[in-house]
Amino acid sequence: MLTITKSLIAAAAFTATLAAQSASTSANNVLKPIQTITLASSVKGRFDHFGLDLKHNRLFLAAEDAQAVLVIDLSTNSQTGAITGIGKPHAIAYREDTGRIYVTDGEAGSLKIFDGASFKPVGSITLQKDADSIGYDINAQRLYVVSGGKDAGQSYSLLSVIDTTANKKLQDIRIEGETAEAMALDVYRPRIYLNNRSANRVDVIDRWQNKVIASWPVTLGKDNVAIALDEPHQRLFVGCRSGHVVIFDTNTGKELQALPIAKGVDDMTFDAGSKRVYAIGGGMIDVLQEVDGDHFQALGSVPAGGQAKTGRLIPEINRYFAAVPQASDAPTSVKVFEPQNVPALKAAAVEEKAQVHAPLALKLDMQTLSSHPDLRKLGLHTTPPGGNDSVIIANGNTSRLGVKTSAGDFEAVKDGKTYCARKTDGSFYNMKMPLQDASGRAIGILVMEIPFTSAADDAAAIKMAEGIRSDLARQIPDRGALFR
Repeated sequence: MLTITKSLIAAAAFTATLAAQSASTSANNVLKPIQTITLASSVKGRFDHFGLDLKHNRLFLAAEDAQAVLVIDLSTNSQTGAITGIGKPHAIAYREDTGRIYVTDGEAGSLKIFDGASFKPVGSITLQKDADSIGYDINAQRLYVVSGGKDAGQSYSLLSVIDTTANKKLQDIRIEGETAEAMALDVYRPRIYLNNRSANRVDVIDRWQNKVIASWPVTLGKDNVAIALDEPHQRLFVGCRSGHVVIFDTNTGKELQALPIAKGVDDMTFDAGSKRVYAIGGGMIDVLQEVDGDHFQALGSVPAGGQAKTGRLIPEINRYFAAVPQASDAPTSVKVFEPQNVPALKAAAVEEKAQVHAPLALKLDMQTLSSHPDLRKLGLHTTPPGGNDSVIIANGNTSRLGVKTSAGDFEAVKDGKTYCARKTDGSFYNMKMPLQDASGRAIGILVMEIPFTSAADDAAAIKMAEGIRSDLARQIPDRGALFR
């Protein structure tokens, strides 16, 4: 009997070893470790988030306890400098066109601004204690910063709106909760999804109205801190330190499911090219695959080392970086991984754009997206005064302004009727119709996307779209008014 027991134990141990080797092999097929960047010996303690200056091949890392932002050269994968004078750095943003680096300082309760070439301080914006997470709207050049809450002795937090061109605070948005965490910005809708950790919910902020418009309870996980967004499929990934990624439908605010990950997550990234979610915490990197908007699978877990909890994916160079605090058997470092079996990154299409200034059109677009939160996208097309071509004159994603109207858009509305096409990849109705003014004259093309969750069928989608068009038409005296 004793011999049999030993045999069973040995067999179980052998099976466990094979399973561990298999999991490791599987993980390496997803995220392969390729290098370790050893940091300066003076750098010890905790890390927070990364920032990126891809133009100059630089990665920035918030070293909290070292009171500095470390500078890593991506061409050599080595630390080349440090930005000092920061009490407790948390989050970093780099604005490429001005060469400015923005760092939240939790200790000082401020947003500190540095010159990207000399690293000298060039400004500071006073916030509240525990200035932490950020979100950047690259089109409006606005930075959204969380501060206040428990560390400031308050039961509420603030989300501050920063104009990074004038380098001044525009407004504070009150968040009812003493601990606000990471946020994700919607590009086509004027929204922010913010983790309200103390209330265990996601707050939805309207960037047009600058106020909280909805709150979605997180019931499938606890301690929601990390966040990532798949905008084309309207899926929000909420990372919880309880060891879960909770998936929301951003059209309805409903939880769809929760997937297990390592406990202690602090950073999460969605890569649209590979449709993968990277979550890091507790020294592990979990990789999840989005099969479609309703189906997901775990691809593997990769050890990052120590108590690593923050990381940065850079799809442009196909690398993932993880910050690893010092341990008894290893120095402070950044681990470099190469994502495996991902599609080659497509070069961004270069589109010719006309100069467009249509204040009323843009105002109407944003107002409509704000008042119809179930709309995915909205675009107004027409020919500007003195122009020869029809172009996009208003869009929730203002980077699209000035792009020529496509042949497909013209074809869709040539009969004057409302065009409706079901798009299963994304689960929405693609709507196109003549844009009208208050007198009913056709003055351009109106394009919008309505999710399946807002319209039961084509007829319902058409009715909704034409109702929105009528609301817009009443506010447009004539085509020229859109540009005045």
